[in-house]
Amino acid sequence: MRFILAVLSLSLACLPAARAEDPYTVTGVEIDATAGNALQAQTAAMRQGQLDAARRLVERLTLAEDRAGTALELEAHLSETGEMVSGLALDDALIAEMIAGLEISNEQRSATRYLAELDVTFDPRAVRRVMAAYGVPYVESQSRPLLVLPVHEGESGFSLWENNPWRAAFSDQNFSHALTPVIVPSRSGNSVPISARQALQLDEMALRDTAAMFGLNRIAVLRAGERDGIRRFGGYLVSIETDGELVVDTWGPQTVYGGWRDAARSFVTDREEDWKRRSVVRDFETTSMRVTVLYGGLEEWRRLQDALSRASLVEGAQLDAMSRDGARMVVDYRGQLDQLVSELAERGATLEEHPGLGWVVLSEQ
Repeated sequence: MRFILAVLSLSLACLPAARAEDPYTVTGVEIDATAGNALQAQTAAMRQGQLDAARRLVERLTLAEDRAGTALELEAHLSETGEMVSGLALDDALIAEMIAGLEISNEQRSATRYLAELDVTFDPRAVRRVMAAYGVPYVESQSRPLLVLPVHEGESGFSLWENNPWRAAFSDQNFSHALTPVIVPSRSGNSVPISARQALQLDEMALRDTAAMFGLNRIAVLRAGERDGIRRFGGYLVSIETDGELVVDTWGPQTVYGGWRDAARSFVTDREEDWKRRSVVRDFETTSMRVTVLYGGLEEWRRLQDALSRASLVEGAQLDAMSRDGARMVVDYRGQLDQLVSELAERGATLEEHPGLGWVVLSEQ
């Protein structure tokens, strides 16, 4: 590789870091309050809704053991003064500072009661300040989306597309802001990318075609059913590795306590917990490393820039030199090297060590 540009400085902070979805938005917060008049009811409902949204955000981004003993602990506990605290001891003013925007829908009101549904967007910078103030490590980046194939076993057999309450439990809820975003495929006209039988049999060709159709490399095949009044679900987590190998892990089975919607949320929460344990950063020291970014053209260079700029572990980067097919950069990152490798992989970039070139960033093959 021949470099033709010797000195050029560029901060990744200048690169576009917007994404279609992010983990700082909490949707579907139901609020309901009764008071002496309509205004008081609305005020009480909004206050409770913002608290509930903050609680859900903290639970999403952090691990229970890291919250313990802090104002961000969500479980009921005794305070330092011996008082029982119901959880999340943040005052209303601090929560308000964390909120960047509110969207209200499905409003209903009477003279003494107010009901609605909130979508709450939090300011990442304010959230970071709160986490840092209480010394709670957290995860702020999403994993690559997971394609879910929910197969329901009913009286007439297995169903993936039609008359499937298990599928509706996923598609009727918004999991796009989860740490592990979930996508449920839709059928196109009368054609389907994969059948229930093919999914359960882990038909390799059908799985690969379905994954390629949605541009993803991970699929969850989840079989659910009810027998003797007990609901259960379980299945397979399928990954298509960069070398083309199909890797399959089993998941569950798990008993459902509640309805299918509760089961869907339970599955997403489990995936989030796994992602947090692999990605949470407890070492806040910054490490610098020199990398060579390899690309075949401007479009690929932009994709790799985007992967680096979106990586939450990357504090900054400086571009020292570039050519038509590569660039040399100094990257500052937090956490462990294997965590950076894992996060970049979620964004379609491979970080690996090459003889002669050192650490190299390139697109997944």
